[in-house]
Amino acid sequence: MKRLSSGAEAIIFLDKDKIIKKRVEKKYRHERIDSQLRKARTRREAKVLEKIPVSSPKLIESDGQEIIVMNYLKGPKVRDVLDKKPLLAKEIGEKLARIHDSGIIHGDLTTSNMILKDKDIHFIDFGLSFFSAKEEDKAVDIHLFKQALESKHYKVFEKAYEYFIQGYKKSKKFKQTMERLKNVEKRGRYKKK
Repeated sequence: MKRLSSGAEAIIFLDKDKIIKKRVEKKYRHERIDSQLRKARTRREAKVLEKIPVSSPKLIESDGQEIIVMNYLKGPKVRDVLDKKPLLAKEIGEKLARIHDSGIIHGDLTTSNMILKDKDIHFIDFGLSFFSAKEEDKAVDIHLFKQALESKHYKVFEKAYEYFIQGYKKSKKFKQTMERLKNVEKRGRYKKK
């Protein structure tokens, strides 16, 4: 088993053709609260993986406590190819529309959380995802993606975001979500300084 990466919430291991995601204990939290949070997030992520309507890792198993096992997706992260292929943003928009229309919010939508495998974008890392049909939550998801595009892909940002919106137009609630996005972007905590 090989350690691939670690983030704020989990350590990712590769074991042959499987990814093992293990949520780590947070010593700064009360032990019982930490255990409950890890358990709830693990269960929610497993449920999202079962219900996600787009290409993503397939859930193999979960202990319902802190471990999720998924199939390994080999390919470059979209963050490493989008600058050369900004049209990929249209597929991202189309897929996000399907995700949102199914009542799922990604919660950490960046091009680092997408893998290009066999010319198909696979969404990964649903550790912060949750179920919601609220336009507010969808708009915040889009806003965070827009910020990620602007900072990481500034050379192609305008074109990529335009393609993304073309794709997201497939959402059943496109107009409502875009209206809410305007409100989200006006709020103080999201304003550019």
